Amino acid sequence: MALQNRGRASMATAAVASLMFLAACGSDDSSDSGEAADSSADAGAATVTITDSQGRDVEIPTNPEVVVATDWTAIRTLNDLGVEVDATPASIAGLPDDLAVYEDGNIPTVGDVFEPDYEAIAAMEPDLVVVGSRSGTPEVVAEFERFAPAVIDMSVRTEDPAEFVPDTRERVEQFGEIFGLKAEADELMTGVEDQIEALNAEITESGDNAMFVQVSDGSVGAYGPGSRFGLVYSVFGYEPTDAPVDDEGSHGQEISQEFFVEYNPDALLVLDRAKTVGEDQTPALDILTDGLADSTNAAQDDRMVEVDGFSWYLAANAPSSLQAMIDDVVASQG
Repeated sequence: MALQNRGRASMATAAVASLMFLAACGSDDSSDSGEAADSSADAGAATVTITDSQGRDVEIPTNPEVVVATDWTAIRTLNDLGVEVDATPASIAGLPDDLAVYEDGNIPTVGDVFEPDYEAIAAMEPDLVVVGSRSGTPEVVAEFERFAPAVIDMSVRTEDPAEFVPDTRERVEQFGEIFGLKAEADELMTGVEDQIEALNAEITESGDNAMFVQVSDGSVGAYGPGSRFGLVYSVFGYEPTDAPVDDEGSHGQEISQEFFVEYNPDALLVLDRAKTVGEDQTPALDILTDGLADSTNAAQDDRMVEVDGFSWYLAANAPSSLQAMIDDVVASQG
């Protein structure tokens, strides 16, 4: 695992210094030599205890050497912090530029986000396994606990969209604790939080409303304020339309094209699920612009925006994903 080698480099430097000290002292001061050895052992045994999303208190070695992650939010967060994991799940539709190191077989793939390849991961003798989201279940954790010394579920399961950013910060800071990057974690989150605060103020002052829809297999689903994409309203500041949208269901409430005319959003954010999961279907914006959505204020004012599917759908709770969301919302302002 590459942590820009800062953790291991400092430990290696300390180890070399200890060896030089012992050589210089020889056998003249055995007590000092013993103290140095004890100090080195203590440094190597440093751990941090993290409470994961399943409520488990997990003791983890700081700067673990071999790290396997089965969730793209976790992988992207670690990447934002400068930490490269040693194995990932297979990507289903390509990866964004910032994760290009994990394309083309550069890093081993061990199953997918739903079904990890336990045998392959066990053979790597990982010091830490990070699960989350689709792989973040008690059953998956129990399987990993059979051979991995530390397994942690870093899912972000936000019930209230208003807690999306604080819950994300908690996970980013926990990764910072594990890898000795607490200041970097805080800086990353403060950067996106400041942008979100400013953007929310602008949108709130405008009074504009918005609609978030997902297009999949030719059908369109709309998401309300309490849904998985409710942060469009509670975090970024858009008003919801008057549309009676059910907040339940991961694919939104299916709507007809007439829905767009009746509730006429000022801004329309569109998730192309087929593209996001690697399916070959008619592009989402083609479906909408060929229908009545093209007559909305959003379309007429060039405020109908296809969002970054990887960031909104596959890896939502990483600093880089939040940045992509900010960019999409800025684009939706016209």
